[in-house]
Amino acid sequence: MRRLAALCVCASILAGLGGTASAQGPYGLEKKREWIILGSGAVIGIAALVTIDNVDPLTLEEIAALDPEDVNEFDRHGFNEYREANSGDRMLAMSYLLPLTFFTYADTRRDWKTLGVMWAEVVLLQMSINGLVKGTVKRTRPYVYVPETSLEKKQETTARLSYYSGHTGTAAANSFFVAKVFNDYLDDWRAKALIWTGAALYPAAVGYLRRDSGHHFRTDVITGYIVGGAIGILVPHFHRVKQEQDLSFHGAMVQGGPGVAMQLQF
Repeated sequence: MRRLAALCVCASILAGLGGTASAQGPYGLEKKREWIILGSGAVIGIAALVTIDNVDPLTLEEIAALDPEDVNEFDRHGFNEYREANSGDRMLAMSYLLPLTFFTYADTRRDWKTLGVMWAEVVLLQMSINGLVKGTVKRTRPYVYVPETSLEKKQETTARLSYYSGHTGTAAANSFFVAKVFNDYLDDWRAKALIWTGAALYPAAVGYLRRDSGHHFRTDVITGYIVGGAIGILVPHFHRVKQEQDLSFHGAMVQGGPGVAMQLQF
């Protein structure tokens, strides 16, 4: 609750500071739209916290009744014993630092307030939607099906919060957000290709590590990848400022007959 509240406060401060984007930047802020996004994210987040708080741990009888054959065939080969997912945790933490790369480029550094509000919205939406889905679905994690996993770990509330992978979703949201922003600022297609490749591979690696440590099924990480990536791309997309067309065509009379005139604006 404190982390979510802190994120809302930071986003609100940035929204007040951001105003509208620089005339040269591809993005703009509209206070009404930003408050709608932030408010919606906060409401969903509060609902998520309440929902998760009402999730009851598995009982001994429920654990004993678990049968791997009840899991869909696509996920059935993903039962790994519980292991501390230190590498996945580190990669998740590092993904929050990816937006700092905006300070390495003059144009994105100039628009840091606008980009900061957009990033806060991305993280808030990802955290809130993910939490609400987890608390509603209450899917049992793969390691609970494995006899070698300790009973204490199986009876934790988090053992019922498998779907969908928050680590993968957040890493995807952060990496695809950064890639989308740089895509809209840069002209070099080689740099864009490199950035998009890194953005695609980073959350995939996080998803692999989370599945390998027994925390998630395949569909958990695939859903997290898709949902997080979509949020990371769509938030910047809906903040784009409509630019006047540099090249326009209109009808004209040419040597006494109809024709087409081209107008180029600089």
